Amino acid sequence: MDNDDVPEIPAMNRQLIPIGELFSRTWSQYKQRALPLIAVILIGTVMTGGLGMITVLFGIFGGAILTHFIHDTSAIFVMAALMSILLLAITILFIWCQTALAAIVVDEELGIIEAFQRGWEYLWPMTWVLTILSGILMTGFALGVLPGFLFLVWFSFCPFILLAEDRRGIDSLLASREYVRGHGWNTFGKMAAVWLVSVMAAIIPFLGQILSILFAPFFMLFLLGMYHDLKTARGTIDLEEGGTGRIFWWTVTIIGLILPAAALLGLLYFLLTGEQQWMTPAWQGMHRASI
Repeated sequence: MDNDDVPEIPAMNRQLIPIGELFSRTWSQYKQRALPLIAVILIGTVMTGGLGMITVLFGIFGGAILTHFIHDTSAIFVMAALMSILLLAITILFIWCQTALAAIVVDEELGIIEAFQRGWEYLWPMTWVLTILSGILMTGFALGVLPGFLFLVWFSFCPFILLAEDRRGIDSLLASREYVRGHGWNTFGKMAAVWLVSVMAAIIPFLGQILSILFAPFFMLFLLGMYHDLKTARGTIDLEEGGTGRIFWWTVTIIGLILPAAALLGLLYFLLTGEQQWMTPAWQGMHRASI
C-alpha cells in the first residue's frame, strides 16, 4: 500500500503523550535550560521582595510617622493613598517578572535581558489576560471547589498562548479551553501530579524554599510541554467572533471582579469610619510619655 493510501489521523483523534514521557522530556529540557530560567526567577524575587519589604515597613511605621506632621484624619487618607501606590507598584513589578519568566520559557532563544524586554512588551496584554482569568476563577471558586478547578484546568495555558500565538484578551482563554476540550481529565491528572511534586519539595524542612526555586523552571517547562502536546492533538483552531459564548465568559469575569472589589470597599469603609487606633500604636504613646 502506498503512503498516499494511508488515511491521515485527524488532529482531534491524536493521543496525548503519557505522563511519564512528558516528565522525561521536561527533565531533558530542564537540564539544558534551567540556569537562565532560575536567573530570571531570582532577579524577579529580589526586585519584588525588596519593594515588598519597603511596603511592609511603611505599613508598620508610616502611620505613626505621619501623625507627627499632619492630623490623624488626614494621615489616614495619605497613608491609604501611599499604600495603594506601593501595592500597585508591587503588582506591576510582579506581573512583569512573571511575564519575563513565561517569555523565556516559551522562547528558548531569549537571553535574560531579552526576557525582561519581552516581559515589558507584553506587560499590559498579560495584565489584561490575568485580570480576565482572575475574574473567571473568582466566580468559579465562589460557586464551589469543582467549578473553580474546572475553570483552572481549562484556562491555565492562556499565558503561553498569549506569548506563543499572540492571541490577546479573552481569545487566549477561549483558545486554552479549546485545546483542553476532550482532554480534561488527562490535563487535570498531569497538573495534579506536577503540583503534588512541587508541594512535596516545598515542605521539606530547611531546603523547601531552595527546592521550590529550583523546581519552578521544571514546573513551567512541564506546563509548556502540556500546551504543545494539546495544541498538536487539537490542531489549528478558529475562534468565533461574538456569540453567546463570549458574552457568558465576560459576564462570569465581571461577576468575579466585582466580588473582591466589594469586599475591599467594605474593608476600606470600616478603616475610614471605625476606630483609628492602628494609626497611633502603643510604642508611640510610650514615647510621648517618656518626653
